[in-house]
Amino acid sequence: MLLKSSIFFILLLTIFTSNIYILIIVAGLTIFSNLLFNKNLKKSIKKMKYVFLLYFTTIVFQLVMIQDGEVIFKFYNFYITWRGITQVGINFLRIFDILLISWLINAQNIFTGKLQRYNELIDTIIELVPEVFVLFKKKMKFKAFFRYILKQIESKI
Repeated sequence: MLLKSSIFFILLLTIFTSNIYILIIVAGLTIFSNLLFNKNLKKSIKKMKYVFLLYFTTIVFQLVMIQDGEVIFKFYNFYITWRGITQVGINFLRIFDILLISWLINAQNIFTGKLQRYNELIDTIIELVPEVFVLFKKKMKFKAFFRYILKQIESKI
């Protein structure tokens, strides 16, 4: 019960705070908790390599798009600003913390019954991320692409 309430508190803290130092502390706590309680941590990390690649590209895009604030670096017409770096850091830490919390919840089987199906659904979606690249190479239309993904999810559940 204590683990459930502490995970819930950490999740609320992650969602509602914008303080980067608190988010770093939460990331440290969730990494430590995953090292202690999650036996499948290496397997989970291996599944996420494509998701991290996609997320890294969105971070770079965000970093270039936030143009207001004190300029740290200029590359042609693009500015890297201090506000952009802090905003990207906060967004990255939030998603990273939520990912670590979800791994911890999945490893401890905290959700049972109907909520267990949501864990299985998220695992299936993460497994299908590499297939996105294959479908882009086939130049599949948007509608057919989503049909294919939904059929894969439906067959797994």
